[in-house]
Amino acid sequence: MKIIILKGGLSVVDESIINRVSRYLKQLKEKGLAVEFGVVYGSYAQDRANRLSDIDVMVVSPIFDGIRNRRDIDLLWHVAAKTDNRIEPIPCGVRQWQEDDAGAIVEIARREGQKITV
Repeated sequence: MKIIILKGGLSVVDESIINRVSRYLKQLKEKGLAVEFGVVYGSYAQDRANRLSDIDVMVVSPIFDGIRNRRDIDLLWHVAAKTDNRIEPIPCGVRQWQEDDAGAIVEIARREGQKITV
């Protein structure tokens, strides 16, 4: 597991959450999804999570740059439910991650998120 802080500073995402997300990303890869990396954003990246908080994870894969297949989206949710039902995955293409300047959620993840590679 490799952790990259996107916008300077120290990591605020709890190590147990990083481990869960890393395990989630590894399981997606094992199921055949070409995951480049994940990004934890939202309350866990801002150090304001509570016991009811979901774990916002942007899953970045080249497969999501084209027309999105419902089976791939279902896989994100199915594996999340088996790994940690608090994980709320959002699919994002690699080009979308690099080039999108109109998507608010992508910008939030870029600005506030913690990148996790497997």
